[in-house]
Amino acid sequence: MPDTIAALGRRLARLEKRVTTLERASREPYPEWHGLPLTGDTTDPDPEQPPQFRANPWDTTEFSGRIGLAGGRATDEQLVALLPEGYWPEAPRTVDVASDAARRNLQLDIDPKGLVRLRVQGGGSVRATWVSLDSTSFRTDHDEA
Repeated sequence: MPDTIAALGRRLARLEKRVTTLERASREPYPEWHGLPLTGDTTDPDPEQPPQFRANPWDTTEFSGRIGLAGGRATDEQLVALLPEGYWPEAPRTVDVASDAARRNLQLDIDPKGLVRLRVQGGGSVRATWVSLDSTSFRTDHDEA
């Protein structure tokens, strides 16, 4: 009897491996990146890392690249980008971003109309020349209450 259970376990493992392979093959290709429409006093500081976004199949919008800040300052509630319709969240979202600001953290506020605003910890402004969007994402569906 133990040989039968072991044989069935091996067959089940091979079957699971085939199912996993078939599931991977049937998935849709990952969405392409789109250029993030910048607004206000923002620039594209590095052609190798342009600001981009895409929506993935899990109701999440992802960002990548860098946004340059004109004048070398990050100002609280500064409008930096506008997401096209279809990528707007159902509820306001706030996400942390990396930057070269030395003393205060920066965040992005994304509102349900697609406005992307920079937030400075404690308000006001801080010296910063860029904001990194790499590994930043937000949910686009309703908040669970």
